[in-house]
Amino acid sequence: MKDENAEDEQNQKEEEKQLLKTEEKINEELPPNSKQRMIVFISLIILFLTSVTGLVFFFTSSTDIEVLPPLVFNATSGKHTHTIIFMPGFTNTPENFKNIFTNKINFNKKNDTTIIILRSPLTDVSYLKSKNYSWFDIYDMPMDDFSDINLEDLKKSAKVLEKVVNNEVKLLNGDYGKIIVGGHSQGACISLYQAYRTKKNYGGVFAFSGVLPPCDISEDKRKMKVYYGYGDKDNVILPSFINKSLEKIRDFEGLDLHIYNNHTHYVNRNQTIDAGIFLNNLIK
Repeated sequence: MKDENAEDEQNQKEEEKQLLKTEEKINEELPPNSKQRMIVFISLIILFLTSVTGLVFFFTSSTDIEVLPPLVFNATSGKHTHTIIFMPGFTNTPENFKNIFTNKINFNKKNDTTIIILRSPLTDVSYLKSKNYSWFDIYDMPMDDFSDINLEDLKKSAKVLEKVVNNEVKLLNGDYGKIIVGGHSQGACISLYQAYRTKKNYGGVFAFSGVLPPCDISEDKRKMKVYYGYGDKDNVILPSFINKSLEKIRDFEGLDLHIYNNHTHYVNRNQTIDAGIFLNNLIK
């Protein structure tokens, strides 16, 4: 038995020697910096996998605002030539603007025009410390600076408007010039922001009592038709804030600016009359 154990031990030592020789031979054949290259290669693979994982998370994580059911008035003439997409302001629903579009804003081509009034999400509002219908968070009121609003929320809501525009334009043979966007207060901010920042040329904008958020505006937007009306006694968005936000576009030839004396924040009769005139000149 002892002889057999001694023989097994000797065989094991021989195998170990052979493995060491093989390893030494492999090391001799490899370039001197092969280990470093291997470490770098493995590091790059790990970095690549980490990046891919991050991108997958980015594109699969939803940052969009949910689009709630809008109020839609379809063109009734049988020939749909234009679409108006309107965004109500803070605390307002589409139903609050139903009468304004059905009875107060009058234009000759209403029967040829589909009107879509979007519905803002019911979300937390810092200023109220409660939930309400709002396109973006508001930190303080009256608003006198962009620090009073959440601009990232506003940009997300602009994407909502953009999606609705892109969907609707398919029914108008891809002609963005047949799309008019508009809004009141928060909705005015978003419609102005989206229309001025997009590379698409919308047919026009009509905005009541809002501000123009910071954005890059190309020269070809100077001629875009824009009705913009607000009151000099606005107690929700201060007129000084509105005036400052308009500096970039004040000399644009497409801007039709109206300042209403002794008027506050909400849409009045003169605004609906002037908006009707604007739409009549725009939709022919």
